[in-house]
This record gives sequence, structure tokens and C-alpha cells, in this order.
Amino acid sequence: MAPLPRVKCYFDVVCPNSWITIQALTSHNSLFERIDFEPVCDFKIGILHNAQIWNQRRQVHNSRLWKTKIEVPEQAESEETLSEMGILQKIDERGKKLIGCERVVPPVDWKNTYKTAVARGSVIPQLFLTSIREQYPDLYEKAIHHLGKRLWEQRLPVHYGCHMSTVCRELGISFKIAEDIVARLSSPENRSILHKNCKEAVDFKLTEAPGLILLTDEGDTIKVDKINDIFDDNIMISKLSSVSSSQPVEQKMSANRL
Repeated sequence: MAPLPRVKCYFDVVCPNSWITIQALTSHNSLFERIDFEPVCDFKIGILHNAQIWNQRRQVHNSRLWKTKIEVPEQAESEETLSEMGILQKIDERGKKLIGCERVVPPVDWKNTYKTAVARGSVIPQLFLTSIREQYPDLYEKAIHHLGKRLWEQRLPVHYGCHMSTVCRELGISFKIAEDIVARLSSPENRSILHKNCKEAVDFKLTEAPGLILLTDEGDTIKVDKINDIFDDNIMISKLSSVSSSQPVEQKMSANRL
């Protein structure tokens, strides 16, 4: 039997929907050939999304000015104009609506936990997971779950270096190495990788985490809109058939799914 598609999941461990998605995927990982978890920052995705739309609109605006050869003074954009452009006005105040997933129980009192996490305005958890994946890939998924449980189940803070040092020790990393990891969390290398992941997410038209992308054997990418869709046979077959040029998708899917 051929393996099922690979899945790339862009997640922010501080996002409740990302935590739900992570649990749903890992508890059913036998359905997929591979699951790649890519750490991103929800807030940064919003900023990059805004910048991308702004640049696109500005290019159109400048093109029109060039064609008409009309000189007009620059003026501040109104809220209505920004709204029409699709700009997310207040990224940190967008609010968060919990996604529904039949396979996962949502975190208890998630609104207050999320509100507290966002108020911290820290990217330390995301940088920590980026660093662990680069230095200790064998501990990466374990670190994701450990950090997620610490925040969403135990409701413990994850926003400062001292918290990450504790997590390192709980993962079995020695004190000396843990302190070195924490000291290098904000390194240009870690920030560059996190930025790259966020940019990729925006290129897939994501405006916030989580984001699910299917990777086919032919090299095609398919965006999955909802976590429940990835467990729906009809939806999966339809999406894969739309890009598959080889044998029927039904024949490529494992018997444990159909």
C-alpha cells in the first residue's frame, strides 16, 4: 500500500487552534507518510500579510499614476481604504475563534490563557522550538508537546528564557547546554529561520496559524482549509485528484483510512 500524503503544518504553540491541530495530527500520524511541523509566529504572519497586501496595492496605485501621468500629493489612508485593501488593522486585537475538531477536546479556559499569552508579546516559545529543531531534532516533537501541555493544560508561563531553561531540563537536556540554548534564542540564525517559515505561510495565503499544506509525490502543494477536512475521505480524494496525474487517488490511499 502506498503511503498517504505528506503534511506540512505551520503552527504557533501560543495559538489554541494550533495546539488542537497538533494533537489531532499526532494522534493520527499513521494516516500520513510524514508530518512536518513548522514553527511560526501568529503576530508576525499578520504583519507580513499586511505588508504583502500593502505592497501589492501600492504597486497598482503607482502603476495607475504612471499611466495617467497625474501628480497627486501623498495622504494618509483612511480606515475604510485600509479595510478595502484587506489590511488587518489591529493584529493583536483580532480576537481568536476556536476551531472545531471532532477528535480533540479544546483547552479549558483557553480564552484567558490566550489573552495572557498574547499580552506578553513574546516570541521566545517560537524561537525555542526553532532552536530545538536545529540542534536536537530527535527532541523536537517531544518539545512541542511538552511546551503545549505546559501552556494549555498546566497553564504555566512559557514567555521568558527562564521558562525555556526549565523546559530544557524537563526534556533531559543538561543544565549547561540548556543555558547555552536559552542564551542563543534571539540569535540571527533562529530569527531568520522563524521569519522564513512565516514568509512561507504568507505565500500560502495564510493570515494566521495554523496552516495545513499537503505535499504530493508530484511536488504539488494543496492548502487544507479546516483540520476536519484532512480526516474526511471525500474531501481528501477530491483535493488530491485535482492535481494527481497518475493512478486514481483511491488506489493510493491506505486501507486503514478508507
